[in-house]
Amino acid sequence: MTDAGELTRLVDRLAGLPSVALDTESASFHRYVDRVYLVQLSAGQDTSLVDPLAVGDLRPLGKLLGHADTEVVFHDADYDLRVLDRDYALRARRVFDTRIAAQLAGEPAVGLGSLLEKHFHVKLDKRFQRADWSLRPLTPEMLRYAADDTRYLLQLRHLLAERLTQLGRLEWALEEFQHLEAVRWSAPKRDEDGAHLRLKGAKVLAPRNLAILERLHDWRDRTARALDRAPFRVVSNSVLIALARAAPSTRAAMSAVDGFPSSVLRRYGAEMLAVVAEALRIPDADLPRQKRTRRPPPDAQYDARLDRLKAVRNQRAADIDLDPGLVCPNGTLQAIARAIPQTPEALASVTELRNWQRTVLGVEPVLRAVVGSGT
Repeated sequence: MTDAGELTRLVDRLAGLPSVALDTESASFHRYVDRVYLVQLSAGQDTSLVDPLAVGDLRPLGKLLGHADTEVVFHDADYDLRVLDRDYALRARRVFDTRIAAQLAGEPAVGLGSLLEKHFHVKLDKRFQRADWSLRPLTPEMLRYAADDTRYLLQLRHLLAERLTQLGRLEWALEEFQHLEAVRWSAPKRDEDGAHLRLKGAKVLAPRNLAILERLHDWRDRTARALDRAPFRVVSNSVLIALARAAPSTRAAMSAVDGFPSSVLRRYGAEMLAVVAEALRIPDADLPRQKRTRRPPPDAQYDARLDRLKAVRNQRAADIDLDPGLVCPNGTLQAIARAIPQTPEALASVTELRNWQRTVLGVEPVLRAVVGSGT
């Protein structure tokens, strides 16, 4: 679908239906600036593919996503919801996430491909999981893959909802979906001064080599931004670290760096050598130093509370045969251990804890674990 009028007519047909499946395709694996490059919609026997590059404004989809009578079915909705909000201020009013439903139903593998193969004997073409969806024209094979991402999603939704109902867990899923409905895009904090320190191997570099890495990292970011290319597709992280260690001053020395591609040397060798040379001229007194973060002092009582809470969580997870991290993530247990709730009301005020998780864990076992009076 490449016409704005077609999109409006499609939305008019779909808005108000009980359920519509939706997926998006992006190109963050290929592009510096991520955006939505394809939207797939399925209802009944019909699947439509919407090309945002041709249609332009996708905000007419808001009539569908915001319709009180229409449930929008995703698989792993969090990212789709965030990018739709980021690019078009689109927000879904009623969400069903088949990945979360599969987790709560106890499915051993919750990827869409695994679920479709298990329940419908459909195999998705894995070649396109990281395809560059910014390319035009999209190949027929890519379009088929994209359509299959939503074609079977409503069938999967009904199967999983029935399973959750049988298990008495549908309300758990609905609570999780309510949290998804509140998801909004928030721009990641770009730590321009410290991003290079997060590369594997950076923290053991000497000051001079660290300066080389910092400048090479900055150069790569500028280059990737100008090309609209994912930074690792300009030069990989491992090559940046290897260059920082080797500190090459000639093309021959640079070409000898382990893993350094000849194509990168041909295209960027002169620029990168200039960046390294600049770092080599920095006075010793101005070289960067590794910042050592101080760990908070140990808190034996907190650690003991957390261990007791984990024991309660792990036992309950084993009882219902679900992953412990799904029953209650460690971050939520840490929030409880910090809050030290003494009453059911205090436990209910721990915002990280879902209502269904509190019910599964049991209020009294959690409170006993907090105070250390046994489980």
